[in-house]
Amino acid sequence: MKRLSLLALMLGFMLHAAAVGISANALVADKSIKKLYLFIVQDEHYGYVQPLDSIEVTDGKFTFHNDTLTSRLFFISPTFDLNDMEACFEQGSYLFMANGENQLTIAKNNKGQLMVNNPNVELSNLYVTFKHQKDSAGDKQRLDSLDQLFYAARERNDQREMQRLKESTGDIYDRAYENQRKWLNKEIERQQGTPFGLYLYYTYRLQHANITNKDELTWARQAVEGANAEARQTWYYKLATEKLDAAALTVAGQMAPAIVGEDKMGKPVSLANFKGKYVLVDFWSSSCTWCRKETPVLLKTYKAFKDKNFTILGVSTDFKRAEWLKAIKDDGAIWDHLLLKGNDRKKIMDDYSIVGIPQILLVAPDGTIIAKNLRGNRIFETVKKAVTK
Repeated sequence: MKRLSLLALMLGFMLHAAAVGISANALVADKSIKKLYLFIVQDEHYGYVQPLDSIEVTDGKFTFHNDTLTSRLFFISPTFDLNDMEACFEQGSYLFMANGENQLTIAKNNKGQLMVNNPNVELSNLYVTFKHQKDSAGDKQRLDSLDQLFYAARERNDQREMQRLKESTGDIYDRAYENQRKWLNKEIERQQGTPFGLYLYYTYRLQHANITNKDELTWARQAVEGANAEARQTWYYKLATEKLDAAALTVAGQMAPAIVGEDKMGKPVSLANFKGKYVLVDFWSSSCTWCRKETPVLLKTYKAFKDKNFTILGVSTDFKRAEWLKAIKDDGAIWDHLLLKGNDRKKIMDDYSIVGIPQILLVAPDGTIIAKNLRGNRIFETVKKAVTK
């Protein structure tokens, strides 16, 4: 009896070990496909993918296994050229694979794009249904047709037609985006706590969210920690917890991480040089239109409070020093500036959990963060409240 129990236990461990990671067995219908390229999807919204593996197709079949992967979204394509990623996306397809075995069938449609089916995996079926319903909710077919009309007018350099299309279709686009947003919110709520729900929450709410205070952090943690046991085995639970742990370090009330770089004269400068003052830290770049649109309110704020123990520190992510200096001069940005250098760009952006610029925050004289994600007139009002209290 003991021997049988031990054998059963060993068998359980063996089965568990076999299920670690992701495995795929695939049938490829198109015999012209000899190799496929598999990518991890880092950011579905912006189409950022990371090459993972190239897979040889033999006699219309291939197998794939990776011990370290967990359930997530992938992208697969029959072509990969860093100089022509457009072709890669045009011919490829997104697919969900789950922990354990995945039985794939792969073919091409009449446009030469891969069609991938993973019918025995619930996540895959949910993803396919979701994409169809999301496109329908956002009236994608109609918007695609309008896009083609605009592109054709642009190709002809028909400025009048381009302007007419912009003016006559603006409401159509606005309604479609709003309808899709409402539908997506309902779908995230409906799937809450499930593996697919965690994918939706991370991808469409959390990944690009600017978490500015402890209340927002608490709400986000509740949404993530409400995930069931299966959802916690997915890649999205790991990504979500990492995002929240990083964000917790720079919400309002926390100490501002170090920022170091060079000033306009090429001399070392850091945020620490301004300790003892209120500092409005403006992460920006000369190529960022939205960043530079904030210049008028920044200038108004600087002139109003520069004599009240307050300054502004522009922190640029520019790679070209000349472009940075030209933008400062052209915009009349008369406050202090700092240019991030080399690897410090990514490190400091990560330290502040910045997902996009502009990112403008107010730091107190003791180095604590007072407020984040300030835009427009909130910049002036937040500084006014802090320096005149």
